[in-house]
This record gives sequence, structure tokens and C-alpha cells, in this order.
Amino acid sequence: MANQDRTAAEDRERPRATPDGPGRIAVLAPGGVGGLLAGLLHRDGHDVTVVATEPTARLIDERGLRVDSSAFGDFTVRVPAAPRLESAADVLVIGCKATALDDALERIPAEHVRGALIVPLLNGFEHMSVLRERFPESTVVGSAIRVESTRVAPGHIVQSSPFAAFAMATEPAPGPRAEALLGALQATGLSMSAGGTEDDVLWRKMHFLLPTALVCTHAESPMGGARTGERRSDLLAVAGEVEKVAARRGVSLDTGHIVRTADAIPAETKPSMLRDREAGRPMEVDALGGALLRAAEAAGVEVPVTARIVADLERVDAANRAAARSAGGAGER
Repeated sequence: MANQDRTAAEDRERPRATPDGPGRIAVLAPGGVGGLLAGLLHRDGHDVTVVATEPTARLIDERGLRVDSSAFGDFTVRVPAAPRLESAADVLVIGCKATALDDALERIPAEHVRGALIVPLLNGFEHMSVLRERFPESTVVGSAIRVESTRVAPGHIVQSSPFAAFAMATEPAPGPRAEALLGALQATGLSMSAGGTEDDVLWRKMHFLLPTALVCTHAESPMGGARTGERRSDLLAVAGEVEKVAARRGVSLDTGHIVRTADAIPAETKPSMLRDREAGRPMEVDALGGALLRAAEAAGVEVPVTARIVADLERVDAANRAAARSAGGAGER
């Protein structure tokens, strides 16, 4: 959506792609994750367009994208925004939650990402097959980000965690455009790790995210409460169950490392699933917990603690979804 009142000076501020860069980058759903990456990449001079719902696109186009970050500083960028991708992109970053994926993809015509690198940052792993079926002529690469970043209002992102880490699978090698994107992301200040298979990357994130998200949300407590007392045993058990399922898929994980990481996180840290529960929004229970249960069944692994917590949260989620439908749907990540 072009803002016809944008001044010539503002137009000159729009970056242009460089020959050795990742090219034209589209970011679908500029919420906590997508908005942070769009802001950082645009600030560094890359050609970025965000694709959002019409009201959000209009606000960003008129006012800019604001990022308040403990790790990267506070800034506002005048990034182009549209309710639908209208031209070809070389890279598509998908920042929505799994609960919003189907609706969000309606904003991306397949012909505009033909041959492009698609970088999904959703939680879980089942979205990979969905995206490959939807965009068969694109390269969908396993990627993950670990960060506490929230959209507090349309076009306004608050990143509060002391960590912001990005990972991308490199087996098989995704090509030079992926290398260029990794370089661009590293230049923004993100902690980077590249290597391993898609399962390596996605299951390493699942190993940390699933126990923390499920236990914090089930306990209705940030990390400080989820890693102490009776809740600590749930945290350990879920992490161990993820490790067992991953092992059947050929991925070696270390639950001890996950527990040490959880213990080092600031006590007030909240996973996005807990924030969704507190706000009465639909939660990613199925994309995370449900996905593990399905993978466990396929692998013949018992996961009783995860199954118990997922069943409880599914009941809460059903009520959230009913409320969201009454209110007109959920927001963007």
C-alpha cells in the first residue's frame, strides 16, 4: 500500500538492494519476530517490504515501524508496507504464528516468490511440509529464532530479552542467497548459528521451547515459577520426552543443557504462549504440543507428561479460540 503523501526525502531514505546482498526481502506478518527482523534489516540498508493486514500495513506505511529493543536500541524505520505482496521477492521471511499461517499465506501470491528463499520462523516443525506444498518452486529452509519480542501495538515492537539468536539449516546447502541473508542478519547484531539438518535446527528449538512454553503456560507463571518446585519436575519431564522423540528421528539432544539454559533466563521471562493465554488469544498448543504427540505416536514413544499438559491446555485453548472468533480473529505475531 503506497502512501501517496510520502515526501521525496522519505522516498530517498528507502534502501536499495546491493549486488552482494540477499536481494528484495518481504516479511510476512511484522509482529514481534517479523517486525524486529524487518526493522533491523531495513535499518541496515536492505530492501525490505512488510506484508500485513490492511489496517496494520496502513499504519506502518503512514507512521513507520517502531522497534524498542534492549539489545539493538530504539528506532523507527520508514519501511514500505502492503496488505498483499505485489511484486517479486528474493527472500520471504514468515513471522506469523502457526495459528495465523493459513490466512497470512493468502497475502503471498506464489508467482511472486517463485525461485525465492523462504525462511519460516514459526514454532514447531509441521509447517515445513505445508509451505513446500504451497510454494513448490521456492526453497524453504529450516530456520529458527530464539528471542522475547512482542507486538504491543500495530507497527510497534518491543524486544525485551537479553538474547536474540537465529539459526538456519545448511544440510543440504540452501545456496548463496541463504549465505547472503545469514551475513545480513549477523551484521544486525543477532547471534548466529548455521549448520546441521532441518531436523537438527527445528528440534533443538523444540527442545527448549516446548517445555518452557507448555509449563509456563500451564502454570500461568513466567520462567521463575516454572523452573522451581513441582513445576520443575514437569519441565524436566517434557524436555526428556522431546529428547526421546528426537532420538528416534536421528537428532541427538541434551536435556541437561536445556535445563541449564532455562535456569539462566531472567525469572520474569514469558513465552509467547503464556502471553496469548493471559490475553485470551488462541494458543499454539497444537503446533507445539500436538505436533510432539503426533511425532511420538509415529515413533512409538510414550510422552505422558506432555500429553497431560497438552490436554489441559487444549481445553483452555478451545475457549480462547471461541472468544477470538467472536471478537473477529487473532492478531499477528
